[in-house]
Amino acid sequence: MSSVLRTRAITGFIFSVIVLALLIKSSLTATALLTLIAILSSYEYGRLVYNESKVLNIVTVIVSALIPIAVIWNIEFGSQVYYILLYIALGWAIINIVNLYTSQNIIPHKKLGMLVSALYIGIPIGLFIALINNSPVYDYLLPVGIILLIWMSDSMAYLVGSRIGKTKLFPSVSPNKTWEGTLGAGLFTVLAAWGLCFLKTEFSLTFWLSAGIIVWMFGGYGDLVESQLKRYYKVKDSGNFLPGHGGFLDRFDSFIFVLPFVILLYLLLN
Repeated sequence: MSSVLRTRAITGFIFSVIVLALLIKSSLTATALLTLIAILSSYEYGRLVYNESKVLNIVTVIVSALIPIAVIWNIEFGSQVYYILLYIALGWAIINIVNLYTSQNIIPHKKLGMLVSALYIGIPIGLFIALINNSPVYDYLLPVGIILLIWMSDSMAYLVGSRIGKTKLFPSVSPNKTWEGTLGAGLFTVLAAWGLCFLKTEFSLTFWLSAGIIVWMFGGYGDLVESQLKRYYKVKDSGNFLPGHGGFLDRFDSFIFVLPFVILLYLLLN
């Protein structure tokens, strides 16, 4: 194993253990982790958009991560305002998907960077924090399950694609992704979702299988959206916080992107 792969493997293992431990321990530690993800991801986004100003990078964190989370924290879960914010987040996700198929970028990163970051990062994470803190008894299997499904989808897309992938999925945005890898990821992600049903959880078979499909489909789009953003700014990674893995936005792009869809699923089935 090369030194690069060894560093990547060690970093990935340690990082995964820390993430899972924080999500499992309590709603407080899970909230702290999700808030940290929002802070560091929005900082990396701000650094891409406002690379000439550290002040604007910090303001981006405040405006697009801390304020949305604080505001949503004080909104009643499932209220009309909560639904409005959820529909806004869903609409923004759809706009980003549409943007992948346009010849010119329609996302106003330069003009409305802080608003874009709030729609892209802060609001979805804030809505999910409200969800996991809604029940008197914290069910860690919801955030843990979504993270595990994301990791399964990403890993299988890479492994299957690297072995048998030939047909390019989206060469203009991510030339290494293939249809074979994507279909393989879908199969293994749905199987993993089925496996989650055997754990002690309040969520049904229908919920987990639907969540698996959502993670597979929209998690893949989340990765493509972030890849398009990096191509737009001509960078390889959003940051260098995690040796061999890039930045926080690189690691959590799919997770953040699927959150509004997972929340909608939860509200529909519960």
